[in-house]
Amino acid sequence: DAWAAEGHLPTFARLRREGVSGRLGTTAEVMHVSAWPTLYTGTTPGQHGMYHAYQVRAGDQAIHRTEPEWCGQPPFWKFLDDAGRKCIVFDAFMDYLLPGFKGLQVVDYGTWTWFGEPGSTPRGMLREIQRRFGRYPAPDHSNLVHVPDDTRRFAEQLIAGAETKGRVVQALAREHDWDMMFVTFGEPHGAGHYLWHIGDPEYPTHPAGLIGQNYVRDVYAAVDKAIGGILEAVGDDTTVIVTSGDGMGPNYSGCHLMPEMLHRLGHFYSGSVGGGDASSSAPKKGLLSAIRQAVPLGLRQSVTRCMPRAMRYKLSMKWVNSGTDWSRSKLFCIPNSNEAYFRVNLQGREPLGIVSPGAEYQELIGSLCEELDQLRNPANGLRAADQIYDMDRVFTGPRRGDLPDAVINWNEKARVLDAIESPRAGLIRKVPGHAVSAFYNGNHRANAFMFARGPSLAAGTSLDGGHILDVAPTLLTMLGVDLPRQFEGRA
Repeated sequence: DAWAAEGHLPTFARLRREGVSGRLGTTAEVMHVSAWPTLYTGTTPGQHGMYHAYQVRAGDQAIHRTEPEWCGQPPFWKFLDDAGRKCIVFDAFMDYLLPGFKGLQVVDYGTWTWFGEPGSTPRGMLREIQRRFGRYPAPDHSNLVHVPDDTRRFAEQLIAGAETKGRVVQALAREHDWDMMFVTFGEPHGAGHYLWHIGDPEYPTHPAGLIGQNYVRDVYAAVDKAIGGILEAVGDDTTVIVTSGDGMGPNYSGCHLMPEMLHRLGHFYSGSVGGGDASSSAPKKGLLSAIRQAVPLGLRQSVTRCMPRAMRYKLSMKWVNSGTDWSRSKLFCIPNSNEAYFRVNLQGREPLGIVSPGAEYQELIGSLCEELDQLRNPANGLRAADQIYDMDRVFTGPRRGDLPDAVINWNEKARVLDAIESPRAGLIRKVPGHAVSAFYNGNHRANAFMFARGPSLAAGTSLDGGHILDVAPTLLTMLGVDLPRQFEGRA
């Protein structure tokens, strides 16, 4: 809003003048990455079961790298395709190739965060795009194993990515017959995570003496320009909707402190915990962990970058799942650096579960939420939690068993970084790892919005009371396709 008003984002300012705009409700208020499958499927996480890059699944003890095909509901473009509407789907985040899709679908050309291997329908379309426009200019997230050393260079790569994607989309719009085109610009995602500190003077890692520079704003401006080119390419007779189910802000997250807290409460046992306070003894490590730590971090990162993506994911999950004593662990954390996800080691759901369903489960979740509510940042005394969610009270449905059991969203004003304190667990200190603050210096915020312009939309209209669940049913209704029963939003 501010950058549009200041003239940095003229396309967004134009969309607001010429059409409908407003903030939307979003499932990112609970679990941020869930916003994208929610937007695609028109259903909440209890129906689609997707919420993060790392997930657990009912009936499996292990934490896994999420596979898009796990989604419990199909995306809205399947219903359009089945009804004979011609669709182009380009770089939808956390997407997978639909079997039998008759339209054009490109997966992970430049989503920035890849969940699978790049591909397309028809099969040669991705190769043709790469031949004509080159490979996507920015490195995908799996190749950024630490904060980019040259932040300006990374910003330039993302800016080039937005410009390239804009040209690709304009070509697809001109050269193919279509009723609905869906495209994702993922550049603000990478910029928000790794470049936030450049433009935020209050963030601890903001470079001293750097005044007026904001790489995140520069990337948004590049996306704004690319969208402007698409608007010109499709013409005023085409309805254009620009939406996001999520936003970005500074990273003040205490996720890396939560396993130690669970250990001190007697709920989690692993070689990775047992020394979270600076005055405590060092954590106990197994032989493999000790060998790994003996290899310098830079060398480990260089070797990792040379590995195929599938091998990297497999190795990372091996480390994540090693060392836990399931015979004693009642609770564990699903790795995350946004909000913290807690999962009960539940009998009948986890193969090695030790917590009984019913009263024991409820008592455990209740005591956990009470402890989370009392967490404070010892540096300022502020409450660390913004919201705490008992999942049974938030999302229900056939995929509820794949979701965390409790979630804490962090209070940005508390500015949690390397320490947290609670009445029962005491003071916990731990320097953040490479994937969390202060390296991962930007983090997700539940800032969802929509801008829409088209021949049937009144100029300058404010949208009130909308939700990202409404996007899919709105698009199907506009294209004259009946809504499936599972949709939870409205047109």
